[in-house]
Amino acid sequence: MKQINVIAIMGIAVSSLFYSCSNETELENENSQEFKTSLSARDSKVCEIFDNATESSIIQGVKGVHLENGISTACEKNILIFPSLQTYGEAIVKLDELIENHNDAFDQQTANMTDVEADDYADAIGFDENQPLSDFEDELKFCSLRKHIEPLEDAWLAQQTDGAWNISASPDDHFIDDETERALLSLGSEFIIGDCKNGYTLYKRYDWGFVSFPIDDVATTNQILSTLNNLPNPGQVTSAQVGNALAPYKGSVNYNITNNSTPSTQTNCRGVVKDKGEHIFSSERRIKWKHKLKDTHFPIATGNTLMKTYTKSYRKKKGRWKKYRATIFTGYQGKTSSAYTCNDYGTEPLEGQEKRRIKVKDRSYLIGDLSVKQNVFFSVHKQEGNYYQNEVY
Repeated sequence: MKQINVIAIMGIAVSSLFYSCSNETELENENSQEFKTSLSARDSKVCEIFDNATESSIIQGVKGVHLENGISTACEKNILIFPSLQTYGEAIVKLDELIENHNDAFDQQTANMTDVEADDYADAIGFDENQPLSDFEDELKFCSLRKHIEPLEDAWLAQQTDGAWNISASPDDHFIDDETERALLSLGSEFIIGDCKNGYTLYKRYDWGFVSFPIDDVATTNQILSTLNNLPNPGQVTSAQVGNALAPYKGSVNYNITNNSTPSTQTNCRGVVKDKGEHIFSSERRIKWKHKLKDTHFPIATGNTLMKTYTKSYRKKKGRWKKYRATIFTGYQGKTSSAYTCNDYGTEPLEGQEKRRIKVKDRSYLIGDLSVKQNVFFSVHKQEGNYYQNEVY
């Protein structure tokens, strides 16, 4: 069965729409009426503040500003502006390319080393796999979600012992599971789309979807974000709770709540699956893994399915667990079914990414509205030749 990978898609005519309009970011088409904000925003102080914000030299068109969103940070900027949803997606692609180039150069230096030797060398010189993300954040003086999670995750890992880990307690267990995308989001998983000509729209993401609204004035935007970010357990609130919190603004702010977490109605197959776990290969080697399967729709090519997998590597060194830059693999294989009838559809051969990394990810877009049955479709994860697969459903 034909399969489309991220890199392949970026080379064809619809590449500029790929990330921005897929359910990867779970946002609506930027040409929708929701995106077209009111004329008042174009003439207000919002335009003056946002249009004159400092622009990144790494990702053209991206700017950093500060909003009083109810979350305290130590950085000058706490939210980013992108000219369009398309450029938001392109920023992910660009940063991923910079990360790959950065790591490929290090791999060339350590090509003759074993994984352990290369990992020890990386520790000794302070090599950071995600240095391009840090450079991007630091240039804009931006406190990103990634920058917030990383030290918390390091502290959590330092407390882990042998045996099973409670990975649900890990700060890394955030619904925004990609470090690159975390580098573009505020601590409240927020970002802004727009420009002075078209107006600005605020997007706040949740595990179930997102809320969006035009920014007609900064004070009201600050008030709404502070209200949402100060809800009890803000990372776990439901769309209904968000609706209740925004009810006082109804009539004055044209907000939109989009819930993409509709459960599958099929009984013997599923078209939306998300899972995570760990696997212990030995007393000194282990991985954490994630996989996600879901429908995705393009504005010009509907009916595709996203399969996303992650593998993160660990080893024990001097009696303590640490992130381990090893040869690891992440991917998938198995049989798929049609989305609505659950009939057999096709077979996917083993596909994925293998790198010498701490973490490796794979995003693949499969043609068709697909689902999976039990015990026939798997995410696959490897570390130094050790093999593990987990059924997606």
